[in-house]
Amino acid sequence: MKLLDSPRSGRLGAYVYYSTPFGQCCRALTMPRDARSPAQARARASFAACSQAWGRSLTEAQRQRWVAAAQTVPSRPSVGQYGPLSGQQFYVRINSVLDCIGQPPVTEPPAPVVFSPNLVTGLEIVQDPEAGLRLRLNVGVATEDIMVFGQAPCSPGRMKHRRVYYLGLLSPSQNGQSDITELYTARFGQPAPGQKVFIVTSQTRNGWKGPNWVHSAIVPPSSTAKSQQATEKAPVKKAKPASASPSSTARTTVSSSSSQAMYKGSTPEARQERMENKHEPPLSILGTPLVHGLLGA
Repeated sequence: MKLLDSPRSGRLGAYVYYSTPFGQCCRALTMPRDARSPAQARARASFAACSQAWGRSLTEAQRQRWVAAAQTVPSRPSVGQYGPLSGQQFYVRINSVLDCIGQPPVTEPPAPVVFSPNLVTGLEIVQDPEAGLRLRLNVGVATEDIMVFGQAPCSPGRMKHRRVYYLGLLSPSQNGQSDITELYTARFGQPAPGQKVFIVTSQTRNGWKGPNWVHSAIVPPSSTAKSQQATEKAPVKKAKPASASPSSTARTTVSSSSSQAMYKGSTPEARQERMENKHEPPLSILGTPLVHGLLGA
């Protein structure tokens, strides 16, 4: 529910306050079902291991160096406010990213990095006649690892992604493209024609994670569907109308000439027409005796 209130975030009694692109909102506190999927269990285990290693694996001198390095690392803004991370938060942040991409943890704080410009320029989804549906990212020569995140196929009318899941590291490019079909279908299956696919990429180096870049594309129809559409749209030759028989011509003539005998109601125009046709001979219809003519004689 949207409301007019001072900016706030978090739980207060039986309500939870949060900010959205449309303003300050509030909802009732609910306890969501803990699905405990394999991905959730893996992420929780990684955070727990990194947090425990802060007190068990580091010396006091190492912890002090992490605390000093964290003073220049800002937290994620919340309600327009942010501040530096603590030493433990910075340690967990770096090593959780390293664990996610399969690299060993570090005990010393890494130096800040400056990432190169975004190398991934777009997502292409094509129907390959031989390989089938393929998802490819247009990418240049990468100097850092690129993390790939994805969202389940959705409606083509959706313009923003929602929750994305880590799929893996981007493979080396060939001819300016990197195929991510196996990464995506292993998690979400093959998308259907007409659905939209969102892909998020982020550069990473030494545990630092760069900004997110969002790419999307709509799945084109398959080659079989295209051939069926072409068959349905193919022009159909119309047969020439058969020549009218003499009997049908006669029936047409009768119907057109007998239109004078149609009832037109007691309108002034109808009465005037009857007065004008009062002395005309009666109408004769083909194939019937001239009864009116004989009676008149």
